[in-house]
Amino acid sequence: MKSLLTNIKHFFWPKDKSVRLRRLELIFWAFLLALAYLPLPFGFIAWFALIRPIQIISKLTPKEAFRAGYFYSFMANLFQLYWVAIVTPPGMVAAIFLLSLYPAIIFSSFAKLYQWRKWVGLLALPILWVGMEYFRSLTEVSFPWTDLAYSQGYYLTLIQIVSVIGCYGLSLFLMIINISLWQMLSKSNRLETRVSSALVVLGVSVFVFLYGWVVLPPYPETGDIKISMLQGNVDLDTKWKSETRMRNFELYDSLSQSVANDSVDLIIWPETAAPCYPRVERRYRDILAGTARRSGTTHLIGALDVIYENKKEKAYNSAFQFSADGLIDTTYHKVKLVPFSEHVPYQDYLPFLTRDFLAQYLDAIKMHQIQWWSDFYPGDTTVIFNIDKAGYAVLICFESAFPQFVRQTILDGAEFLVTITNDTWFGRSSGPYQHLILSVFRAVENRIWVARCANSGISAFIDPFGRQIVSTGLYTRDVISANIYPLEGHSTFTKIGPIIGQISALIMAVLLVILLFLWIKGKFTKSR
Repeated sequence: MKSLLTNIKHFFWPKDKSVRLRRLELIFWAFLLALAYLPLPFGFIAWFALIRPIQIISKLTPKEAFRAGYFYSFMANLFQLYWVAIVTPPGMVAAIFLLSLYPAIIFSSFAKLYQWRKWVGLLALPILWVGMEYFRSLTEVSFPWTDLAYSQGYYLTLIQIVSVIGCYGLSLFLMIINISLWQMLSKSNRLETRVSSALVVLGVSVFVFLYGWVVLPPYPETGDIKISMLQGNVDLDTKWKSETRMRNFELYDSLSQSVANDSVDLIIWPETAAPCYPRVERRYRDILAGTARRSGTTHLIGALDVIYENKKEKAYNSAFQFSADGLIDTTYHKVKLVPFSEHVPYQDYLPFLTRDFLAQYLDAIKMHQIQWWSDFYPGDTTVIFNIDKAGYAVLICFESAFPQFVRQTILDGAEFLVTITNDTWFGRSSGPYQHLILSVFRAVENRIWVARCANSGISAFIDPFGRQIVSTGLYTRDVISANIYPLEGHSTFTKIGPIIGQISALIMAVLLVILLFLWIKGKFTKSR
């Protein structure tokens, strides 16, 4: 234990003064990059915030680059994802320690390639970076919340290009701009190199802006599908305490009846708005069914579900569609769960990390009421819900962070998207705003309407060009409605998918295998 604490101390406060100064500078640039993700028009910072970290790392050995890259990534993730600690402090620590490994490996590989051939390193880095962003969306430890592209979420004109190249393509452009600016400003480069780098920056920037300027229509259009969303703003204690649970059902029944006479096609409740298991708890199912019948409207309700399989209980974060006659006609189990918050990745293989197991040995979890991770199970398939005028897919909270997953729901038949979430956990941090931007990107990528319903905000109707037609504030009780239209045709991104991310990941894998082989070969040669 003493050795571990010593290593942690040296990680944050190394003995070498030059390393401490380097890390101090990396902290500054990590903080600066985090500003680009705030709900402010600071996205332009991401156009140059990586220049200095890349320059610093390019001068280091691969081993030093890994350490510096890990430290930089750790601080960047900490500044960007600090709000996860509001939900689960252990989950935030686990997530940041794991997520920082990805960029560290990329930075180390870049340093090796750059020192072998400068031009190879410069060409490889954008591809390695985007390959990393795509790869980290594939496993159960995925948390693709901080992809570089999302820093541009408040520049609607600039993000229209993602309908063609996806968010991974925009991340690629941002990395190219950072690297080109570095080369343009480097006095050690020849004039020709600096001029050509400047032309690359100008060309990429102008192309992205002009594309958005051409395709972004001046005014939004509406359709004939009327949807109402209920933002109950129910605090977590009131929702789940047995003595106050019924207030939740009464509130949402009241909100539902307020729009019952407005010819609404669908009424949406937020994630886990119904604090119950409707399929197995008849009492609460009857209450929800009564609300649907009285309103005469289809209701989509976030709640929980449980299935008993081989004498084992499996809980799911779910969405239920109640028809106007009060019957549950469709159920969806959330597929993409938040690692170390909603579940332990690969929990069937790592049972020692489950909440129930740890609670047997860590009294602090009970004594100090530490918010540990839940033990939900992931669903295994997407589901298309249907109302009279269109079919739609439901994205529960975190699922809006996965471009390929969202794209697949559209290929499966979704004509508009519904996102239900409960961002109450995140307080008045940047978390709810970052989460909203993910839905904006999914709307633009697929040119599809998104109805985003959040318990405490921000709820919004987002048109196919990313505009928030109607939205709410944080921590308000509100009902908002809008008329939307079904999907008119697949965008280029929907047709071809995240091909830039996939190709980049393939090239990244090949380069990493080659570098690993050369490293092993070098070790073997030295041992002889």
